[in-house]
Amino acid sequence: MITKNELVLDAYEEMRVSGLTVTPSPGEVTSAIKKMDSMILSWQNKGLCFGYVKSAGYNDIDPTQDSGVSDSDAFAIVYNLAKTLCPMYGKQADRETKVNAKVSYEGLFSPELTTREQTPYLPRGAGGSSFYGSNIGGYCLNYFQTFEKNAPDYCTTKDIITGQIEFFGIDFNLYLNKFEGDTIASFIVEDGQGVKVLESAELNGFINIKAQGGAVGNAPVLITITTTSGRVLPETVSFNVVAY
Repeated sequence: MITKNELVLDAYEEMRVSGLTVTPSPGEVTSAIKKMDSMILSWQNKGLCFGYVKSAGYNDIDPTQDSGVSDSDAFAIVYNLAKTLCPMYGKQADRETKVNAKVSYEGLFSPELTTREQTPYLPRGAGGSSFYGSNIGGYCLNYFQTFEKNAPDYCTTKDIITGQIEFFGIDFNLYLNKFEGDTIASFIVEDGQGVKVLESAELNGFINIKAQGGAVGNAPVLITITTTSGRVLPETVSFNVVAY
């Protein structure tokens, strides 16, 4: 078991290469874990899948919590966390640390991931529909879609059968909790050829969608939230549509 505290302390040990000699206080360890949670969440949004256990909440940090990561994945976290933390102390990461951070991060991606072509997705319309007071559809951002039959096996990939209607909830609370009292002010859901989003609604930091499977294959759905503090976060949910 590798605890979050151990990952943070290893990152501080790596930062000594860059000239930092301080021993982190309990508050600095907590702050580093928050940054680590956010860093890995951003990785998972890019399709990386490994067993990191996120904290219960932004203000509910347990340094002794099992991180859930393997020894091999830990190196990438330590090097990249060290690189992220250095500027907090007016330092820049050593060149070797930066190189190790880049190489170890790239090593997390599976070499079997397929090359992606630009998607044939089209906008759903210039306007938008309204379900439960929230706007759906309207514009089309830069999706990428594989032409393989199956979706990549990412952490967030959700299976759905062609023609089947299912309900899914996407949790944005870790992102919201970075700012005290921040909530979802509005959101936009954009579907494509493989999955049709029939309805959507927000409840307690979750975007709940009613989806129907369409064409077999990988079918990304883009959910973009705007918070009461003005922050904007696009989140791609990958669906794997399979034949019955």
